[in-house]
Amino acid sequence: MAGGVGDARMAGKIFVGVATALVAGTVAFSGCGGGSDPTSFNDEVEHNFVSSCVDSATQGSAPAAESDAERICGCMYDELKARMSFDEFKAADESLRQGEQMSADLAATLQAAATACA
Repeated sequence: MAGGVGDARMAGKIFVGVATALVAGTVAFSGCGGGSDPTSFNDEVEHNFVSSCVDSATQGSAPAAESDAERICGCMYDELKARMSFDEFKAADESLRQGEQMSADLAATLQAAATACA
């Protein structure tokens, strides 16, 4: 059963997970692969992003099923990669890590990606 209310609710939870993954995923960059920051989307960036997103989505009071979270988080990564440059991705991460409020543009990008993946 695809495209139901449950998928929309899960996409909303994933939306929060993605914001967390932007922070946690890029923070993890420096701890992997010899300590150098990546300069483009690659397998390591994808792994860090999806892992952080799934972790966020499968925790809390209404956790998503891990298989659903993996599917949607993978889709979200692909959508974000198509919608923003790596520099924009890293800038969003940096901004969120510094505790800044998410910009309207970033929120709209995340929402559009979540909608496409629901």
